[in-house]
Amino acid sequence: MDNLYRLAIVGAGLSSLSAINSGIAREKTILIDYADATGGFLKPALPAPGFETAWDLIESFHMPAGIAACFKTTAVGLLPALAPGEPHTLIARRSEGTVEIHTRRILIACGGLELTREHAQVPGTRPAGVITPMLAHQLLSRGYLPGRRAVIYGDSNYALATSRRLAAAGVKVTHVGLDALLMQILGFPRVEVVRFLRDGQLFDLEADTLIYAAGMMANTHWLKGSGIITKTDGAIEVDGHYQTNISGIFAIGTVTSPSLDHTASIAMGKEVASLLIGGFS
Repeated sequence: MDNLYRLAIVGAGLSSLSAINSGIAREKTILIDYADATGGFLKPALPAPGFETAWDLIESFHMPAGIAACFKTTAVGLLPALAPGEPHTLIARRSEGTVEIHTRRILIACGGLELTREHAQVPGTRPAGVITPMLAHQLLSRGYLPGRRAVIYGDSNYALATSRRLAAAGVKVTHVGLDALLMQILGFPRVEVVRFLRDGQLFDLEADTLIYAAGMMANTHWLKGSGIITKTDGAIEVDGHYQTNISGIFAIGTVTSPSLDHTASIAMGKEVASLLIGGFS
C-alpha cells in the first residue's frame, strides 16, 4: 500500500459497485471495505422483493483487473492534501495494523449505519432483545433465531424484507409502521411489551424481540477533523458533480443520502462515473 494511487474507493456497496461497473476504476485504483467481500449493507437481506436490481448488481459483479481490493480494511481517518498537486492520505486499519494510502482522488462510498433505539431516546427499561435488522440477518445467517415473537418497527422495503425472512425462519412477526410512535419498551431482563401510540390511542404488543428499523445515519464519524463538510444530519455535502468541499474528494450513496433502501445509490454510481471518467489523471 506504499504506492501512489490514482483513485481510492472507500466502501464496496451498491454505489461503488455501480461506479466500478460504469468504468470509474481503471489502473492504480484501490478499493477498501471493512467486510470480507463486496455487496455492502443490503447484501445479508437479499434476495428480496423490491431489490431485484441491487441483487443482480451484487451477484453479477466481477472485480476488474487492475483494482487492488482490500477487504477487512476499515477507513479510520482522512488527511486531505496540504497543497495542490499533493496526494490525499487515507488512514486504514486492518489485522496487520494501521496503514496509510496515498491517492490523487478519493471516492467516499462507505454507506450508513442503522439508527438504534438509543438514537431516538425511547423511554423504558433497557432489556435484552432490542436489535437492528443487520444483527437479525447476521443471526439468521448463522442459524440462530433472534427471538420467537418479534415486533419490527419501520416502513422501508428493507424492514419488510427483514419481516419476511424472520417469518420464514419461524418467528412470529408483527410489523408496525412509522405512522405509529414508539412510546416505551418494557420488560426485564428481556423485552416483554412494546408500547406504541397511533391516532391518539396507545396499544401494547407482546414480544421478546424488537427490531428497530426506523432509519439510517451516514457513516461519517471517521471523517471528524478531516475538513469534509457534512450536513446537520451527518451526511456529506456534495455539489452537482458529487465533489465535496475538498478538491479531488467525492462522495456518493447513503453517506450523502441516508436510506435503508439505498434508493439512489446505484444511480449515483453511474452518474459519478459518467461525470468523472477522463477527469482522473
